[in-house]
Amino acid sequence: MRPPLIIDCSRCCLLLILVILPLATSESPKLHRISVKQYPGESPRRASQELRAHHESRVAFMSKLHQYNDIKQSLPPTAVDEAAAEGATPPVQPHLTVDDTPDSNFKRALSNSKPKGATAEGAAVGADGEDDDPTFMKISFMDQLDQELERLKRIHEKHSKQNPKQEHPKRALVGVAPLRGNSLDTQWVAAMEIGSPPQEFSVVFDTGSSDLWIPSTSCQTLTCMTLRRFNPARSSTYHPDGRPWSINYADDSKVSGVLAKDNIKVAGITINDQTFGMASVNSGSTAATGVDGIMGLGFNSNSEMVGVNTPITNMILQNQIDQPIVSVWLNKASDQDASLSNGGQFIFGGVDPSLYIGPITYVPVTSTKEWQIKIDQVFIGRKELSLSSAASSAIVDTGSSYILFPDYLATAFHRAIPNSQYDSKLGWWVPCALANSRSVGDLTFVLGGKKFSVPLSDIVILKSAFNDYCLSAIDSWQELAGHGGQSGILLGDLFIKNQYVVYDYEKEQIGFAEKVDMAPGGINLNAKNTAGSGWDALRASSRNFQVPAMVLGGVLSFLFANVL
Repeated sequence: MRPPLIIDCSRCCLLLILVILPLATSESPKLHRISVKQYPGESPRRASQELRAHHESRVAFMSKLHQYNDIKQSLPPTAVDEAAAEGATPPVQPHLTVDDTPDSNFKRALSNSKPKGATAEGAAVGADGEDDDPTFMKISFMDQLDQELERLKRIHEKHSKQNPKQEHPKRALVGVAPLRGNSLDTQWVAAMEIGSPPQEFSVVFDTGSSDLWIPSTSCQTLTCMTLRRFNPARSSTYHPDGRPWSINYADDSKVSGVLAKDNIKVAGITINDQTFGMASVNSGSTAATGVDGIMGLGFNSNSEMVGVNTPITNMILQNQIDQPIVSVWLNKASDQDASLSNGGQFIFGGVDPSLYIGPITYVPVTSTKEWQIKIDQVFIGRKELSLSSAASSAIVDTGSSYILFPDYLATAFHRAIPNSQYDSKLGWWVPCALANSRSVGDLTFVLGGKKFSVPLSDIVILKSAFNDYCLSAIDSWQELAGHGGQSGILLGDLFIKNQYVVYDYEKEQIGFAEKVDMAPGGINLNAKNTAGSGWDALRASSRNFQVPAMVLGGVLSFLFANVL
């Protein structure tokens, strides 16, 4: 009986061997990780390097698209028509524009572009790699864009030779000027370069005036000798103008000299042949604080230098900024380190969304000469202050330190603060303890239907403390000789440092938004080389940023330096 059993076992073993042997000799199965970025039906063996290359090619595509659109915008309509006649019908523009987000651009392009080896249903294609799917893009957008860009470059070069005066191609950059503050929050200073090779200066950006001036070597006063002075003999791009100019400030100081032309660089932006004032007389209060000059950001119509374009006007005319906009974010001294080097930013050509929260509220300008707007209401805490029709307008001025009210409004404001006192020689005083109290509330302005506040802690000037009283940063026009009849409001840096402010030159409006307290890790714009080479030198030279030992005297003098 045993032989049959052996035979049966042998058969079973043979069958097992026949089944196991093909499995052992075949390739072991592999596990594939499939990225969610892969396409339906795509081979799971696609290399990760290819996926990374996809991202790099997208970045390259967007860079070329920016270049394509910039060149196209710089050409007149006749040249664009010539490009179209030559076959440069831009297939890219209807599908992809720089106005859309890159992500949506890529999705739109890739919706018609499947990887080789996939069909619309995700099924595998033939072994020869051919894909007859009509939605598969046989010529990629990158290749099309390369062709159109080369064709447009040829038209642009031809047009440039025929029209040599067509200069200043549109830049895809904004300029960001970093600022340095001081311990009293009365002044924010930026770097500027003038001439070739560049000579470095410190300036205050002033939306309350429209002129650019710096001291020259012809100014020999003791005040000028402590400042950087422009030497025209050292600049190969300097051109004399010779016309005299003079500016009288509200504090009875005076600056005067002659006009000149040279290239200037501010916020990484170069302005060619900018007319500016070379001061030979400088008794201005900015000089007392170690600042070389002033760069006005007002309208041309407010210029004391007749017939001269302001720097911001020339930035626009020379296509050096993307938009005719200047936005401002000022950092408070209390939010900085001891060096006060992170004083804020002036952004030329755009806004930085990382520096504000929520929407920007725009208010139209009501003057043809100044950055003046309408104020809807004013509150101190919950108490509304009555506004006369004349007091319902305000100038928003980066060149003034504090806030000025007409006399009746300044009185009403301080009477709403318990135990405030008026000093005929120094103005209003408030209890220093209010800096840490919420009992009174904030000073609030309603602009464009939205509230924008200044905390009382910023209004109390703690460094002026005397017998438990501190000077108030809210003052009256009455205290300014010759200006007691002023009936409007001046919103200086005390107000501006608590908001994000946008000056729109094209639409003649000012925007306000809630600012972030600290800049989140740098500039979130496509700005480049924005500080200028002069910034390090200015930071290294402490004499240009320190308030003199006579703190209150210097600050109170500067308070009204650029009011008018």
